[in-house]
Amino acid sequence: MLHYFSKSSIFTLGFLTAFMAVFLQVQLTLFADGDYRGLRIGAADICMPFIGLCVLWSLWRKKTKWPQWFSSRKIIWILSLVLVMSVALLNGYIVSDAFSSWAFINKYIGFFLLLSYFFLGNWIAANVEDRQHIYAVFMRWFVGFFVAVMCATILALVLQPFTPFSLWMQHYPWDGFMVNRNAFMVIFVLVFSFVIWDYAAGSHSFPRWMLLCFWLSMPLFFVFNESRTGWIVAAILGCIFFLKNPLIRAKKVIPLLIVGVGLAYGSYYIVTDQVALAFNGDQLRHLLNVSDAPDEIYMGDQKRYIAIEDGVDLYMRYNPLVGAGLGSYQPFQIEKRGESIEIMDFTALWLLVETGGLGLLTFVSFFAYCAWLLYREGYCDKPSNYHRAMFIFLLLFAGMSVLHELMYTRVLWFSMGLALAVQTNKKEC
Repeated sequence: MLHYFSKSSIFTLGFLTAFMAVFLQVQLTLFADGDYRGLRIGAADICMPFIGLCVLWSLWRKKTKWPQWFSSRKIIWILSLVLVMSVALLNGYIVSDAFSSWAFINKYIGFFLLLSYFFLGNWIAANVEDRQHIYAVFMRWFVGFFVAVMCATILALVLQPFTPFSLWMQHYPWDGFMVNRNAFMVIFVLVFSFVIWDYAAGSHSFPRWMLLCFWLSMPLFFVFNESRTGWIVAAILGCIFFLKNPLIRAKKVIPLLIVGVGLAYGSYYIVTDQVALAFNGDQLRHLLNVSDAPDEIYMGDQKRYIAIEDGVDLYMRYNPLVGAGLGSYQPFQIEKRGESIEIMDFTALWLLVETGGLGLLTFVSFFAYCAWLLYREGYCDKPSNYHRAMFIFLLLFAGMSVLHELMYTRVLWFSMGLALAVQTNKKEC
């Protein structure tokens, strides 16, 4: 089967792209025990060793080309990220006098897994003749699976009163198969970005039924997912969507959203469990009343404030350039408070604390460079809707990462790898 990995094999690479679009939306947590929070892997992670061996074999046999980032000066960016993580791991050992299993497995080894997704996407796009077709395949399957999960979730909600057992997707928070509701919101943001640019291009990449289900399920998704950051980002995306042909789009979409709102409101009378609904105002109240008294602050926010306080405290105790090292936060918090209360659920904060100012600057520079490449591919010369969607998604992803730890979202790295495979001769913007 390995000989099918060739430049002309659009079917094989298209199948692999569709596979990744689906299984990147399924996350698993394994081996959680005691103080170890478990190994969070994607369903696609399990297949990556086999896929990686097939890719390496095809490269060694010279049946396929190396990813563009391997054969250019761009590899310096990747090596810089690896150096930052390696120094942080060593620094963590020096600070804590031990290697943290959480830091070594989840953060360090997990980071190389992210790079493998990046290079896999890079390799696919570099070895296919019709790159736009691959982009269309990825978008169609990615959006299609998300919509299917939403429809299954709504069906579980409706059937719950008639079943003696729990239909787990019905419960708050709705996180699909992503284990975490904010990670599931990231999936929605990318889906919405693809939908927006499909409307803008008038390309009709998605079947009509898929878009119909997407708009109908959106209100219910917001009710049960309850990601406050997601609400803000979705509002921004909504404004972007209505910038072009607002009356025509409103005529097509608003009726579907109204029906979806009706379904969401009706769910209040269907749900039998104690579910935190936006109708009850829980998360919305926490979003609006940001100046609540400390004893009235949402428990999750209290933990976040503690994480910020302890993270800044730890950072101030060590070299500000290299930080306190990977895995140093949890032992520090246990020493300070007698227990581990919360991980640093903010990408920028944990990078600053554990990799230092140089590490944070390196990662910020890398993503800024990727954003610039996406902008050039999406808006210069011959515009690409996939790259436009990825550019908007990366900007919003960066904003969400200020409030949540999302850097290890696999789909970000794979989809960027697809987008940044080949640098074309674009005109200056």
